[in-house]
Amino acid sequence: MKCRSCCALGSVALAILALPSASATEYQLVPPRSVGTQGAQSTWIVDRADNICGLDDPKMLSKPAKIDYETLLGATAEMKKIKDDRIDPNSPQGIQLRQSAATRVQAAAERVRVSGGYCSVWKAIRHRDGRTIPDITDSVKAQL
Repeated sequence: MKCRSCCALGSVALAILALPSASATEYQLVPPRSVGTQGAQSTWIVDRADNICGLDDPKMLSKPAKIDYETLLGATAEMKKIKDDRIDPNSPQGIQLRQSAATRVQAAAERVRVSGGYCSVWKAIRHRDGRTIPDITDSVKAQL
């Protein structure tokens, strides 16, 4: 007696094998598009790894801000401890302190983003037309 799942899989495999082979010229593959952004091209030049908080899709940006991340990271208590206590940044304690510092910067940036009405905060961001992007480093530093 055969189980139903094996028979069903066998039937599907035979059905697939019975399909006529298609060449690349017969079918055109169309990449999927996001809802609401059909045909829209981003005018923002970003690397998603540079996103601190907020929207990370460049097509969705309306009012982004930027920060000097390294300056803010260095202003945290955790990074000062690494420097003052001469903790190896690659040691487990150094890695933990750096992660805590990054979390502190992200939380402060999120508070400033919300209060300032920004859609996102970035380490680096540019616009194709050369417009100025607000730098909120000082506001975020005040939150640390």
